[in-house]
Amino acid sequence: MRISEEQGMSEEQLRPRGVLESLRGICDSVVGLLQNRLELLGVELQEQKERLVKVILLAIGMLFLGNMAALVLTVTIVVLAGPEARKPVLVILSLLYVAGTVAAFLMLRKEMQAGSVPLKDTVSELKKDRDWLSSQE
Repeated sequence: MRISEEQGMSEEQLRPRGVLESLRGICDSVVGLLQNRLELLGVELQEQKERLVKVILLAIGMLFLGNMAALVLTVTIVVLAGPEARKPVLVILSLLYVAGTVAAFLMLRKEMQAGSVPLKDTVSELKKDRDWLSSQE
């Protein structure tokens, strides 16, 4: 029955509905595209959050365990060295601790720089979208 109704309508009567449907389809595509990009953004933010928590926990653990080890090691060595060797032993241990601290700092800085650029995939997808839209003109 619909076919016969459409045959009775002129082309001008069908055109507005087609334009509205096209507009609706474009809007649906744009909303779908935005939804897809926002979901990707959410995934990337979650990954960055998890990485940040991991780095913070590693840094806290490193600081705590490093300090405890240094304290116990220092007391043990100073007690075993005897009274006449305590000053040189403390100087040497201090230098070793400073070197260890510098090495730990450099490793932590390397880890912080090793991470990927935040939201890299989202930005890449948005660039592709812009390029595609530019090519359609």
